[in-house]
Amino acid sequence: MTEEIKSSTKYVMVESSPFLDEDEIDLLELVRTLLQAWKTILGITIVCVGLAVTYALHAPEVFKAEILLASASERKSGVSSALSQFGGLAEMAGISIPSDSNVEQVVASLQSRKFLRQYIDGKNLLPVLFEDIWDAENQSWLVQSLEDEPTEQKAVDAFKNILSVDAGKKSGLIKLSISWKDPAVAADWANDLVKQLNEQLREKAIADSHKRIGYLEQELAKTTLQDMRAVLYNLLESEKQRAMLANVNEDFAFDVIDPAVAPETREKPERQLIVALGGVCGIFLGIFSVFFIQFLKKIKQ
Repeated sequence: MTEEIKSSTKYVMVESSPFLDEDEIDLLELVRTLLQAWKTILGITIVCVGLAVTYALHAPEVFKAEILLASASERKSGVSSALSQFGGLAEMAGISIPSDSNVEQVVASLQSRKFLRQYIDGKNLLPVLFEDIWDAENQSWLVQSLEDEPTEQKAVDAFKNILSVDAGKKSGLIKLSISWKDPAVAADWANDLVKQLNEQLREKAIADSHKRIGYLEQELAKTTLQDMRAVLYNLLESEKQRAMLANVNEDFAFDVIDPAVAPETREKPERQLIVALGGVCGIFLGIFSVFFIQFLKKIKQ
């Protein structure tokens, strides 16, 4: 009885060994197949690396110019607090006190289609953004019909693709960047965008202040109540201070901490990374090609 149990146990141990042998044979066959086709894998890899090098050398270079900004709202906080003291009485008199634009609103204005369209028109950037289809000598578009000519909407979309605005919530600093093939042009555009936005918002604030000053002066002339006249007089003085600050401060919305300069190093293409990815893709493509060829041979057999 004991001898029968031992013999059956030995039989079970021998039963599982063929599966292990088959796995080892399959693995060795795969390795042998790859070693035999090393020339094919190397050739495909060299071709892929060559294509990657060609693309990396001929891809247009792009440079990124950055300007560091800070919100100028703190400078106007004193006037805002003075105006807010009389907010309740001003509303009773039918006078609305505007609030200073926060950072999000100013950044939204910078990225708005209206502002970018005005900037593109003012600088005549349409031929620059679409210079591939612009004939500078004849001052005409190289298109077959008028419908194919770039529009202001397309120009705004193209400019948005090269514009980036990153507002840090913790630091309060704003980084504006322009990516373009000419580093000097990229720096000029970044600086000009901030300058034009400051000027535009400053002119709007001055015009609004003048309207409110005129309205307050009219109300002051019509009002006989001493308490209301005191409120209107203080509002008038605060509004004049606001207009004065807008007139003397060129950096109305943004303070420029670090202006943009022409970058010396390109942002892209990253040539080393492109070549490395080309080599990796070539190896995987070569291995796949070898297995695919073997698969086709087995089907034919």
